[in-house]
Amino acid sequence: MTRSNPTVARIRLAAAFREARERSGRSLDDLARFLDVSAPQASRLDSGARGFRPEDVKRLADWYGFDAADATALLALADESRRREWWQQVDLSDAYRTLIGMEQAADSIAEYAVHVVPGLLQTEDYARVAASVGDVEVGSYVSAERVAQAVDVRMRRQQILRRREPPILEVVIDEAILARGPRDTAIRHGQLRHLRDCADRPGVTIQVIGFEYGLHTGGSSHYILLEMPGGMPDFFYSQSLRGESGSSDPSTVNRYRRIWNDLRAKALNEFASKDRIDRYIRDLS
Repeated sequence: MTRSNPTVARIRLAAAFREARERSGRSLDDLARFLDVSAPQASRLDSGARGFRPEDVKRLADWYGFDAADATALLALADESRRREWWQQVDLSDAYRTLIGMEQAADSIAEYAVHVVPGLLQTEDYARVAASVGDVEVGSYVSAERVAQAVDVRMRRQQILRRREPPILEVVIDEAILARGPRDTAIRHGQLRHLRDCADRPGVTIQVIGFEYGLHTGGSSHYILLEMPGGMPDFFYSQSLRGESGSSDPSTVNRYRRIWNDLRAKALNEFASKDRIDRYIRDLS
């Protein structure tokens, strides 16, 4: 059963209307004219990046020919999408907010990282150091308030892994993450130890792409693929120097799923990966 939350409701509502729009042969320009919004606004509504107003839901349900029962269900989704959860009460990017909301409902999470340990597996001390790294666009200084907020958000995200039925988590990391970390040896050692402990948890798989492999398809990107339940579209999230982005577009999701499968095939298996993490732990000890 799909976990109910505002982000999931917004995405489900957008998916229902997008399917109806495509089935009826209408374009995004048609949608923009009907709702009297700009083309970019219509695109954001169609993708679920922006929520629908209840009055627009009623109009669209009639425009697309939904029956009374389906229209009522769509209005319920619209009401749910307007409820505010903790991640919607924090100053975050739209893409990051959507990622967190989708994580709450995901059946499985696949993440590739090349520079830092994935947020779901960070210790609090490591998260604090990672959050303190400056943004090249705004300079090297990050305020203490922003650092504290970033750490709190990462720790709260990790609560999904402590549920009775947590999502499956599969991670592929570049060996660079093991080799380079905080200057504080104790923090780095604690993070590696935590990473190794996580690798032994049921439902968690960590693989390392060793330096011996050389260049590979992952490049310098950091991305997450979420497999969603109940017929919901799967979700892709990416983070790079160019910023963050999120998408439920099937072509985008499928492209990165192919890359993900290639990375898993090139990485060390989970047992050899544990040995590689152990090697770095011994070196620090």
